[in-house]
Amino acid sequence: MRAITCKNGLCQCGCGAKTAVPDHTDTSKGWVKGVPLRYIKGHNLPEVSKTNSTKAIGNRGFSSSGYVRVNTLSGRQYEHILVAEGVLGRRLKRFGPQGHPDNEVVHHIDGNKANNAKANLIICTHSYHIALHHKLEASKSWPQFEKIVRRKPCVK
Repeated sequence: MRAITCKNGLCQCGCGAKTAVPDHTDTSKGWVKGVPLRYIKGHNLPEVSKTNSTKAIGNRGFSSSGYVRVNTLSGRQYEHILVAEGVLGRRLKRFGPQGHPDNEVVHHIDGNKANNAKANLIICTHSYHIALHHKLEASKSWPQFEKIVRRKPCVK
């Protein structure tokens, strides 16, 4: 493993503080004896991931809405979106805030939010996704799809 080093001994996060110089080589940490470190401990990590140890990366859990979430270096992300973006080789397109009709979204074919197999996911626009769910809700052959309950506007 080749360690990335900092020649001037200043933290590369932009704070300008001097970094430590290790007294021994540790390839698992990227340390080389006598060569200044690139960062002060914790300065190179995004704010969200400071609470996640490297052992937690890849851990899975469920969101309150039933979707699988995965710990990544940039924080927790929905697994179905990561799978879809991996297949596409790019990020999903966003044209506006959440709910914009042209935004790309991921639909679970079998209705199971935990089944994130590539063959179970369809990438479509938000407007098509809404129309698809309305059609599925109306069909008696798809009983596993629950009726969508929308919030009623407050009337004062």
